[in-house]
Amino acid sequence: MRHVHPIINIIISALMFAVAGTLVKVASHKTDLLSLVFWRNVFSFLCVIIAGALSGKLNFSSEKKKTHVLRALFTFLALISYFYSVAHTHLGNAVLLQQTSPIFVPLISLIVLKKISDRYVWYGIIIGFIGVGLTTGIGLSTLNKGDLAGIIAGFMGGAATVTIWLMSSTEAPFKQMLYFSLYSLIFSITFIPWVWQSFDLSQVPYFIALGIVTTLAQYFLSVACSQAPTDKIISWSYTSVIFATLFGYLGWQENLSLTMLAGMLFIVLGATMSSRFSAARE
Repeated sequence: MRHVHPIINIIISALMFAVAGTLVKVASHKTDLLSLVFWRNVFSFLCVIIAGALSGKLNFSSEKKKTHVLRALFTFLALISYFYSVAHTHLGNAVLLQQTSPIFVPLISLIVLKKISDRYVWYGIIIGFIGVGLTTGIGLSTLNKGDLAGIIAGFMGGAATVTIWLMSSTEAPFKQMLYFSLYSLIFSITFIPWVWQSFDLSQVPYFIALGIVTTLAQYFLSVACSQAPTDKIISWSYTSVIFATLFGYLGWQENLSLTMLAGMLFIVLGATMSSRFSAARE
């Protein structure tokens, strides 16, 4: 398999997204959605600024500032939708629907970038999504407001991933994170009147942890997209469903059956098919 390094990076990103979902699930019992989003963005920006200052990479020069704005906006909307979904449905279901983003990536890239993904990418994405469905056990008849928010998160996540793809040839992953964290914080400033009224000092450790893991998730996603064609590796992000389901089982005794284990196998099979067969064409 030629895309080993980007696959490892996107799996790390998936793990961080699942950890973030777990933190939201725990923190949402005491903290409202707007506070979670706002403080997540505050501590994410601080993490990036500190890392940039220590590494000497704190440089805001860029020729694609508009694309950075779009990436931040799409991810910001995906984040709000995802947090709402996690707080109002099962953790595995929330991650499932947020992870519809790999399906939207080749569709959006076809419309925006005029790039047609090969059939093996589609095979892998579809097989992986079937695995996601088996793992979570969700059906269309069971959709609620939390599930619908998850679908919106998936679409916005797919749009954000395409903007990352657009920038990956010229914008370094850290530069992407610098602008992403800055604009996300700017977008969330409108939440301040509500956030200050509900601030809970005991929740600060969760805010800090959430800022760190979501920043790492976005960073490793950017790195992966800079190392290989995004449509050929994006189906590996389905592995976040595996991680989230295991976390749900360990933390909340959510169901873990043979069908779900079979679904996890489908996820890995689909992701492997997408990346391996696509790579053969290059």
